[in-house]
Amino acid sequence: MRIIYFITALLLAGCVNVNLKSKLPEQSYYSLDNIMLDSNAMEKCTSITPMALNVNVLSPYDGKDILLYNSDSSITIMQSYKWIDLPKNMIRNVINKIAISKCVKIEQNLSLTQKIKTLKITILDMYVKNKERGSSAYVSLSYSLGEKDKILSVEKSDENPAKALQDSVIEALYVVFNEI
Repeated sequence: MRIIYFITALLLAGCVNVNLKSKLPEQSYYSLDNIMLDSNAMEKCTSITPMALNVNVLSPYDGKDILLYNSDSSITIMQSYKWIDLPKNMIRNVINKIAISKCVKIEQNLSLTQKIKTLKITILDMYVKNKERGSSAYVSLSYSLGEKDKILSVEKSDENPAKALQDSVIEALYVVFNEI
């Protein structure tokens, strides 16, 4: 029986080509979070406002791929650009940092008896378009703090499409915190 296995393995060995020296495409990983916190940020606050947080990202945009909208309305994935984490998680991290700088504490573990306002943010669009000079990133989100939802759109340009998206998201989230 072992001889049959050995002969079969020898016959199939010629059918399989394992190229261990093949070169993988170059990959760069990016984060939406580039905010540096002041180590004394919370000490500067005279009062701290507690707030709950609910972040949602529509399914086409909540992946590690960065989407490129082409002029013919087709959507492609930017091959050499990837997010280091899911956008939903990175946006939550950015919001936590902005909240600290605005004297707001995002409550992580709420009890049922706590009655605090909940900031709801939903990313509606988050993509890149190629322009003649660099890339243009477009972010659209809805947000509310207990009242009627508001819609906000931000567009930024940069040579690096991931940096353009990063700038768009951070600017939009600062606008949200300045309005609430």
